[in-house]
Amino acid sequence: MSETKTRSITGLIFGVIVIGSVAISAWTSAALWVAVGVQGWREMHTGTRSSNWIHRLVFAAVASAWVYLMVQLAWDADGAHVPSQLLSLLILIWSNDSGAYFIGKPLGNHKLMPTVSPGKSWEGFVGGAFFAALAAGLLLGWQAIWMGPMMAVLATAGDLLESAWKRSNGIKDSGALMPGHGGVLDRFDAFIIAAPVYSLILYLHPFQFNLNFLFE
Repeated sequence: MSETKTRSITGLIFGVIVIGSVAISAWTSAALWVAVGVQGWREMHTGTRSSNWIHRLVFAAVASAWVYLMVQLAWDADGAHVPSQLLSLLILIWSNDSGAYFIGKPLGNHKLMPTVSPGKSWEGFVGGAFFAALAAGLLLGWQAIWMGPMMAVLATAGDLLESAWKRSNGIKDSGALMPGHGGVLDRFDAFIIAAPVYSLILYLHPFQFNLNFLFE
């Protein structure tokens, strides 16, 4: 089976599990992100060559804060389950990932940061930002189309950060949980920076989520 087909099938199964967990209830969403955080910590613990306990403690603290943030994104200020705001973030990031992959793989001739992530290209980055902009327009309204390119920049930064960690530790993937995608850190690296910024933007400038009609 080709890499693209394997990646697509695995990604579809993964997407159904994540979307289902977020949509069913705030508690299934919380269980999902706790599981992601625990597995991510395990992958970081296994992949990191340094035995310095302070490094591991710092990562555990950061991972815990990130999990808390993702859990909170499924709730609104009144304590109601609002899956649309978390699902919108997921779709924005996945739109960027898909655009970057399917545009960058056949057309990527100009490397973005070859010393950190040889597979990334400027063509892929532009493709990802374009698809994320379309997703932002559909999900948040066309006045919020700017959210797409912003999330693309932040997602790429998170991806490059994780790639730098892998390169410094001499590993290709953080794990082997998902064929074609690697481990949990490989799949959620784009959310490392994007999710906190997205949460801050929602706090300062709430959006009207077009996915709300699905949960009324």
